[in-house]
Amino acid sequence: MRTLFVGDVHGCAKTLRKLLEKARADRVILVGDLFAKGHDPAGVWDLIRDYAAEAVRGNHDQRLLDAWGTEGKSAHHQCYRLLSDDTRAWTSSLPLFLHGDDWSCVHAGVHPTLGVEGTDPRTAMFVRRWPDDKNLDNPFWWQIYTGTQPIIYGHDAVRGLQIHDSTFGLDSGCTYGRELTGLIWEEREILQAGYCEEGAPRAIG
Repeated sequence: MRTLFVGDVHGCAKTLRKLLEKARADRVILVGDLFAKGHDPAGVWDLIRDYAAEAVRGNHDQRLLDAWGTEGKSAHHQCYRLLSDDTRAWTSSLPLFLHGDDWSCVHAGVHPTLGVEGTDPRTAMFVRRWPDDKNLDNPFWWQIYTGTQPIIYGHDAVRGLQIHDSTFGLDSGCTYGRELTGLIWEEREILQAGYCEEGAPRAIG
């Protein structure tokens, strides 16, 4: 069994395809932020269907759902116009967490002392520093995580790949022209595919 976890894709379909072909995984799990920002959200949706990929809900997935069917010029408004109603229904069904025998997957993170059971939806989709990003002296949640359950997450392209004893941060900033990162869980193997989209990458921020 090869379980592949994939960092934030953000509409980078060509790079995702490259990583999936390299990994040859039996099960694919995306850590959220699937469609918005990148050049080919519809291509990402095609790959999700082709590979029967699973996913957790990210903050940009939630913002996409909030924007769907409304007027606006944001990246999320532009994105939903390129996607089908089937995509909307599937994205609406995404959980905040997926769990295996020896892992939990979430988009952003968990309550550092209460773990998964004590994590509210906003924390699951948005947390970086704990308890918030207002003070840059606050620690990142994973620096003070006291649980033993390994947590696989994304959401933090600025920090990039973060691998520690029991936390695995996979957002390496693909949509900003960097690599897309995957983790083969059973072997603890890191795989990466270099940015190969048509069009310039986004500025980070």
